[in-house]
Amino acid sequence: MIRPIQSASPITLALVTVFVMLMLCAGCGSSSQSSQNLSSAQAQAVSQQVEVALQSALTAAFSSGLPADQHRSLAAVVGHLTANQSSDCTTNANGETCNIPVTYSGACPGGGTIGVSGDFAFTLNNSGDGSDSSTLTITPANCSLSNLTINGDPSITVAMQMTIANDAPVYPITLTERGGISYGPNPSGSCTLNATLTINSETSCTISGNICGQTLSGTC
Repeated sequence: MIRPIQSASPITLALVTVFVMLMLCAGCGSSSQSSQNLSSAQAQAVSQQVEVALQSALTAAFSSGLPADQHRSLAAVVGHLTANQSSDCTTNANGETCNIPVTYSGACPGGGTIGVSGDFAFTLNNSGDGSDSSTLTITPANCSLSNLTINGDPSITVAMQMTIANDAPVYPITLTERGGISYGPNPSGSCTLNATLTINSETSCTISGNICGQTLSGTC
């Protein structure tokens, strides 16, 4: 019989590991300049701010037991998941369904905020088999960085498609980053984010697509 989740379950740990890989990959790959007004450096700054927001959101959601001096460490976030998640999972005769909320709002380097909201959502049967449908939405609000102020246009969504077997992820795992931002004052305009991340193991992943006109292609 499947157990209620009182602390970090193996699959929750796997989910966070996958999202941590996404954070580490936010600035990976190679890029090439297009007609997009944003420079490569500015697009990279946008990507890095997304990384910081995701890291902070995970820390806030899952690492309440961390020592104060480790609250920004990715390794600590993954290794010390102590949040009580039992209230976020429903257990029945067939297994369990979990919907663990993630909510965060933090400051940007030059002012403004960037928020993260969504859920780690997955279902498991009594054999530990199931699927994941986690989605996080990232929304900058007058977020100032690299001589730009960005806003959600309307937002950036990170979604995961994953199969689970015996309480463990089945590779490959696909994550998509989609959405748009507006920016100003010089240059000013709007741009889209459209990238796909394919994770083949805990240490191997590839990324393709583009962020604000900068083509991404490479390994994480």
